[in-house]
Amino acid sequence: MNNDPLISLIIPCYNAEQTLKKCLDSVVRQTYQNLEIIIIDDGSTDGSSQIYKEFQIHDDRIKFIKQTNSGVSKARNEGVKTASGAYICFVDSDDWAELNYCEELYRLLVSENADISIIEAAYEDENGNVVFNKPISDERIFDGNRALVLLLEDQEIQSHPWGKLYKADLLKNVSFPENLKCFEDYSTLFKIFNKAVRVVKSNEKLYHYIQHENSLSHNLSPEIAYHFFIAIMEVYKFWLNSENLGKRNKIPKNIVRKLLMVLKRIIRNTEKGEMRSEKEEIRKAFKLFLKYSLAEVGAEYYFYLRLYYYYPNLYAKLIHK
Repeated sequence: MNNDPLISLIIPCYNAEQTLKKCLDSVVRQTYQNLEIIIIDDGSTDGSSQIYKEFQIHDDRIKFIKQTNSGVSKARNEGVKTASGAYICFVDSDDWAELNYCEELYRLLVSENADISIIEAAYEDENGNVVFNKPISDERIFDGNRALVLLLEDQEIQSHPWGKLYKADLLKNVSFPENLKCFEDYSTLFKIFNKAVRVVKSNEKLYHYIQHENSLSHNLSPEIAYHFFIAIMEVYKFWLNSENLGKRNKIPKNIVRKLLMVLKRIIRNTEKGEMRSEKEEIRKAFKLFLKYSLAEVGAEYYFYLRLYYYYPNLYAKLIHK
């Protein structure tokens, strides 16, 4: 082993026998070799354990922790608690990485004396077909505030734990929320970025994010959508209390867009009497956003905010058509 600092690479795993081998193949063959590979088995009931135990026989960098099924947040939290590396990186068990994934993340971080480094991802279906091309810019180096604004705007920098290398200290006293079934990363990454002084990014696509038809985020049930609402409001409250970020940016428009998406998904997939308290909670939350001008949030969002806040039944009839 060379003298490169240790990177703790955390892999949450739940019933991933169809994808885990490809994931681990890409991890154990990384050109950056000083890795601590931590697999958190979140109560898998399939053949996942046989796969990672077989890999462990041939690679003593692999360690695994088994927990009762508690969700990806608890799995990531346990991984962070276990990690002993100077840096932390994440890979999901249904994704895979190019062999220079860790090496490039580390090179970027060290070369720019940054706290977080970021690479881009290829967004693919299970057959390797590209399903989404994310707009990217040539901006590479950011101070902490600029990176945080871009994260909250959710365009150039997004709230995925993977595709990033973090100084381990940034994750101290930060936990992924174990009460959320989905979008736990959206309500966590801003807390980590808020500690960063300098962030660097590359446009190289070194991570392969696989979008599955049966994933929670792909099939947004009304209940999961409500969990997203909780995460969105946490982000908004954080932004309101962050005076150093400024107010002239796209954050309010992005948050309103997400709130309306959540509302539409809930209303279109429930009967009038279902989730009544959740719908009312969202309606009351809209009052916070009525202060934004048409120019700040756009004509469509400006209209729909007011329509649902003042005339929720009319809004429901309109979007059901």
